Amino acid sequence: MLENWMSRLNLMVAIFFTAVLAFPGSGNAADFSADMVQTSSMGTMESKAFVKGSNFRHEMNFQGREQVTIFRKDKGVVWVLMPEQMMVMEMPSSSQQKMAPADPDELEKMGTKKFLGKETVNNYMCSKYLHTPKDPSLGTATYWIAEKLNFPIKVVSDGPSGHMVMEYRNIDEKTVSDALFEIPSGYRKMSMPMVPGGSGQ
Repeated sequence: MLENWMSRLNLMVAIFFTAVLAFPGSGNAADFSADMVQTSSMGTMESKAFVKGSNFRHEMNFQGREQVTIFRKDKGVVWVLMPEQMMVMEMPSSSQQKMAPADPDELEKMGTKKFLGKETVNNYMCSKYLHTPKDPSLGTATYWIAEKLNFPIKVVSDGPSGHMVMEYRNIDEKTVSDALFEIPSGYRKMSMPMVPGGSGQ
C-alpha cells in the first residue's frame, strides 16, 4: 500500500511543480481555497487545496486515509503529514523534488514561454501560456494564470508522466490561516523513502 501511496504522491508532486513552474509571480498569490481535480492515466483524483502567497497545502483521502502535503516554497521543503500516525516526512530542497524556482528569469533559463492569449476558466479571466523546456524529453506544459489570483488555476502537461490535467474549481477567496502551513505539534519526523531515480544532487 505504501508503494501505491507513493505513486499517488509522486504524481501529485509532478503536477504541482508544473504549476509552480508556471507561476510567474514572486510569491504574492491571493489567499484562496479550492477543489483540486487532477486527471491522468491513473484516473481522476479530487482533493482540496489551500494557497497563501507561495505556499500550498493539499488534502486528500486515499483508500480511506487522510493525507496532507504542505509545500513550503519559502523554506524549500515539502512536508507529508500522516495524521493517523501523527508522523511527518520531509523532502529537502536538495532532493530531486526540490522546490522549483518560479520567477520569469528562471523560466527563461529552463525553456521558452509563449503567450497564447486570454481565456476564461471557471469564471476567472486568465492569461494562457505554453512552456517548452530546453530538454525535449520533459515535454510541454500549457497553463492558465488567473489574473485576479495571480496563480495558475489550470495546467495541462505532456511529459514523462504522460498527459496530466490539473484544475481548480469552486474557488473560495478568503484569508487562509498560517497554521495550515505548519507541522502540527506532537508530530514525529521520519525519513523520506528512497524514490527510484531520486538520488540526484
